[in-house]
Amino acid sequence: MKTGNTRSPATKTTRRTGAKKGGKLSIREITETADGYTWTTYMVQGFREDGKWKRRKFRDRSDAEAFVALKSVELLNQDTRLREVVTNLSTDQVKEAEAAFNRLAELERGGDATRKHTLGAAVEFYLKHMEADRLKPVEFGFARRQFLDAKEHEGVRDRSIVQLNATLRQFETFMDGRAVCDVTTADVESYLNGLRSKDGKHKAATKTFNGYRADLNVFFRWCAEQTDTDEQGRKVRWVADNPVAGVKKKKVESRDVPETLNVAEARSLMEHVAQYRGGVMVPHFALALFAGLRTGEGGELHKLAQHPDRLRLIDLERGVIHIKPEISKTGQYRQVMIRPALHAWLTRCGLEVLPANGVRHVKTIRKKFKLGHDVLRHTFFSMHVAAFKSVGEAALEGGNTEQVLKKHYLNLASYKEGGEFWNIKPTGKAGKIIRIA
Repeated sequence: MKTGNTRSPATKTTRRTGAKKGGKLSIREITETADGYTWTTYMVQGFREDGKWKRRKFRDRSDAEAFVALKSVELLNQDTRLREVVTNLSTDQVKEAEAAFNRLAELERGGDATRKHTLGAAVEFYLKHMEADRLKPVEFGFARRQFLDAKEHEGVRDRSIVQLNATLRQFETFMDGRAVCDVTTADVESYLNGLRSKDGKHKAATKTFNGYRADLNVFFRWCAEQTDTDEQGRKVRWVADNPVAGVKKKKVESRDVPETLNVAEARSLMEHVAQYRGGVMVPHFALALFAGLRTGEGGELHKLAQHPDRLRLIDLERGVIHIKPEISKTGQYRQVMIRPALHAWLTRCGLEVLPANGVRHVKTIRKKFKLGHDVLRHTFFSMHVAAFKSVGEAALEGGNTEQVLKKHYLNLASYKEGGEFWNIKPTGKAGKIIRIA
């Protein structure tokens, strides 16, 4: 309560009640006053820590009393082999737990003394084997097919389905016909640690390890939710738990700077594409480079090329590309601006994104310029941020997050380079593109 505002700021402490005993400890009710305010606290004293007398202050009496109860047991346990504990267990339950610990101690004395048996581990072992009686031995291949069907119905993109299937087939071969309920954490660890790089000699990269782990984790999490009914009408599960949960992801120590093209490399690429087979692949590479659309089989560019409304989605008149949910990797609708450079390339060469034999032509050009999978998209982001200084706008157009852009694409190119990049345009008449501005 407030009593006025004329006192000095120093705190005045007054004892109001006598000590309330709690073993060796006591609780003292104290009235404190400062800056015109008065309040009550509760001081616990009468205990030692590290050889020194200590005391502790609480705002509520209940907190002080709880501290006294716990501290009293702790002090008592220091002086006796028999322990007092504050517990919700009944006397019979405490006796049963004590008997269980004694039984585990006998195992240690009769076997390997270095092997410690804990009550928690014993309970887990029991529960796992009891649960095993209610598991259905589902064949791995059947579970894989059911899982992929479920994911397809959920709308998971085709490319992800293909990747999941490849991982699960490889793991299925590794398990050599065992049912999903027989897979252990040790099996998963052995499989992941046995992954190799493309040369077959070195261990797989951390990114590969984590990617395969993620695929298996999604699968076994789904399996853990599946149930059937046995002949007795009891519910049976496919797996007792997710064996992948016990496998930790590998920590990525550092991330490489994204591979991007500089202005000269981007200009050289587009000049070559303009000359390649009469410019037939210009729309594909222009959209990848100046719109940041995801490439690769099943990527956004391929889906856009096959979309029945392609000519309407690439709206040259309004200067925007509509990336519909069925095209977008994230399943989110977004718009990409058609800036002057991209507009010039598309009006010169048309909107045939992937012509006949287009996949083969893409591979030929990428091989010649040694283009990594996402280098064109990385270049789009870095040059967008450099020229327009808006991480938010680049993220919206590219279908990414601002956090990712800030982490990977800031300061990869200068403002001058950004301006030059967005001015890479064709010159000459349509069908006769022989040089680049």
